This record gives sequence, C-alpha cells and structure tokens, in this order.
Amino acid sequence: MSRGADAAVVGAGIVGAACAAFLARGGVRVTVLEAAAPAAGASGACEGNLLAWDKHVPGELALHLRSRALWERLAAELRLGFEFDPKGSIVVAETPAELDAVTALARELEAFGVHGEPLDAAGLRAREPHAASDLPGGLLFAGDAQVEPRLAVEALLADARAHGAAVRLGAGVRRLRRAGERVVGVQLHDGEIVPAGTVVVAAGAWSAPLVRDADRELPLAPRKGQIVVTERAPGLFARKLSEAGYLTAIETADEGLQVAMVVESTASGTVLLGSSRELVGFDRGADLAVAGAIVDRAIRFFPVLGTLRALRVYAGLRPFTPDHLPAIGGFDGLEGLIVATGHEGAGVALAPATGELVAALVTGAEPAVDATPFTPDRFAAAAR
Repeated sequence: MSRGADAAVVGAGIVGAACAAFLARGGVRVTVLEAAAPAAGASGACEGNLLAWDKHVPGELALHLRSRALWERLAAELRLGFEFDPKGSIVVAETPAELDAVTALARELEAFGVHGEPLDAAGLRAREPHAASDLPGGLLFAGDAQVEPRLAVEALLADARAHGAAVRLGAGVRRLRRAGERVVGVQLHDGEIVPAGTVVVAAGAWSAPLVRDADRELPLAPRKGQIVVTERAPGLFARKLSEAGYLTAIETADEGLQVAMVVESTASGTVLLGSSRELVGFDRGADLAVAGAIVDRAIRFFPVLGTLRALRVYAGLRPFTPDHLPAIGGFDGLEGLIVATGHEGAGVALAPATGELVAALVTGAEPAVDATPFTPDRFAAAAR
C-alpha cells in the first residue's frame, strides 16, 4: 500500500496509539476505533517499563532498542508530555547463584550493545540504600527508562490527530469484513460498516476473535497482572528495581500464579509494586491474596516498604503468546489485515517500534527492524 491509503486501527491502547501515530505521520488516512476509552485495557494497568535486559535476543531486543530510541525522540517531539524518565534499572539478585546468572546475562547482552554494570552488595546499597542487608548485589542497566503509559497513549493519539487521524471512542468492532481473500473493513457493534484499505488489529488480549473472522488463528491468551500502589513516599527509590527471578516469571508457560518483585517510585511520589502473572481467562478483578503475595515479595527485598500503606490494587490483561514474542504483520494469502498484538508485559516498551514497523508494512517503506521474528504465520508453521 502507498501513501494516501486509508487504515482502520482497532484499539486505542499503547500499541494501537503508536500504530495510529506512525501511520498518520506516513501519510495514511487513519481511523482509530476503540470500544471504550484510550488505555482502557492493559495499557491503563501497567507500570510503563522500558527495559532491555528481559528481552529475547536478537529479534525482540532489536525491536526494543529501536523503540527506546524512538521514545526518547518522541519525548522531545510530542506536544503532550508523558513523564519519560531515563533513570535506569537494577536487576537485584537474591542469592549468589542468581548474581552469577545475571552477570552471565550481562555478558550476553553486551554483544548487542546493552551495557550492564555489575554491583556487589555495597554497590547495590550505595545506589539503593533501602535494599535488604543480605542481598549479594545486582546489575545496573543505565539505559533503561520509564514512561507514564496513560499519558503516553494520550500523547500518541494527540499526535495522530495532529497528522489527520480520527479517533472514535465507543466504537466497538464486532467483526472484520472480507471480500474474497482480502479484508475490506469492519462492522461495529451498532451495525455501522467502516471500510478500510487496511485493518490493523491492535486490540491486545481481545485480538484473536477478530482475526478468526478472517479464517486465521492467533494462539493468544489473556495473562492477568496485578500492581499495588502505595501512599506517597517521594524519592524512596532512584531506579526501576526488579528481581532476577522476574525473567523466569515472564518466560514460564505455567498457567499458575507467578510473583516476582518489581518496585519503583513514580513522578507523583507513590510507589508501584509488582508483579504477578497468571492465566485466568478474561477475569480482570483484583485478587487481594495475590496483592498480598506481591507486597510480601517486595518487602523481602526492600523492608522499608513495610512502613507504607497500600492505597489500591489494579489488574490488567496482557496478550500472551506461547513463544513470548509479539505478533506483528500480515498473513500469507490474505490482504488488507495486519495484526499488532501479543506483546504481553512489553507493550509499552515495544510500542513505538511496533507502530513504525506497521506503518512501513502499510506504506511500503523500508522497515527499521526485521519483521521476520514477529510474523503471525509462524504459529501455523509451528503447528504444521
């Protein structure tokens, strides 16, 4: 497809907003269709992490590094701010064996241009004085950052509008419309037909049923994650903090509950505590037992948190794929459909590069990142 074409983007979360912004910047006439409100799904129930150390190499890491550069550029370009904070992160080891493991990980990442500075016990506490006294150290990734995801969604949608896009809220998509082996638009829940040269499905965990309308399958499941928000304690932590076991929690295929320490101070002064992962269908309710496990895990690493009150708990459903990689691109033998989903907990980190890649696929521009690892056809190939 070329410049001047039209596209309907289904979903106004962080990925859909990024797709809309980059498509509009590329000269595509864009209509964003959102059933509820911007960031109403997983994007409104996450921490806004931009972490390199937990990404698969080389494909996902390349997408992340491109996104990281774009986030910095967007922070300077976009009219609306979104609390971009290049504060770095520390991976905290609980045992000497974990410290050895994360040090080995750092050596692997160094080959891809991601530098991790080893910290012994004293070095860890010099940078984060509230760390438990028995922790052996960790790894500092100075290039990691954070954004406020709800503000980022609004900023990207505002940029899309500034480049001519229309954003329609309360416009839930019921199904895709096909003409032979081509998707030609969508039908809304109220019956309205919205034609489009390309439909971009960026509906997060709700993407799979729409793709099925085009006789294609995505093995996508909603993976619930909860976050606890504490009372204000400004400046308690200088960086994003994650335990080394966080990577195991991300990559496991176990459907049961996974809890790993993630802690950070926000610009408003509150502290966010995570994280949990569990496959429980489309249940978005907060579970106080899980919240308690999150708090206990955080206190184990940073005992000072035991002095704070929890204000609220929220949960989001992240789109999970079996190989832990997003699905970005079209399907063989079917025109007019592109998917951008399956990022699970990395949607915010990977959104700008995903949007840029989708825009390149639609306009025929040269992609900045190789799209091959993310093709949605890989699942059908694996099944065969």
